[in-house]
Amino acid sequence: MPRTKSLATLINHYGNEREFKLKKNKISDVYKILNREIFNNRLKKPYILTRRMHGALGLFEFKKHCYRITLHNKFKNFQECVEILGHEMVHYYQKLILNQNSARHNKEFYSFKKKFKKIGLNLKRVYR
Repeated sequence: MPRTKSLATLINHYGNEREFKLKKNKISDVYKILNREIFNNRLKKPYILTRRMHGALGLFEFKKHCYRITLHNKFKNFQECVEILGHEMVHYYQKLILNQNSARHNKEFYSFKKKFKKIGLNLKRVYR
């Protein structure tokens, strides 16, 4: 992994051509960058789990004060992985900061679309 903490540098390093297998040590750096660039460091780090998933690439779950993001362990490329993590972080923001009872794909969710676009990412409901 490059030493630079820039998202663009990481995307260039890993490329968009090949499949990306997610490893735990890479999640932390990407999480910190997204938290800084999109959420102004307002999010605490939740428990993040990687595993093989069927029917989804990411999932945000909450029970009282326990928050968890689960990510699939294989992605088309690194950028898709970053977009999915960012997508789940928006749901986390909805629950933690906006105190919404359910983290849905509503107008608050899509209000982050411009911030994603500004750093070269897409925010959408379905990714494949």
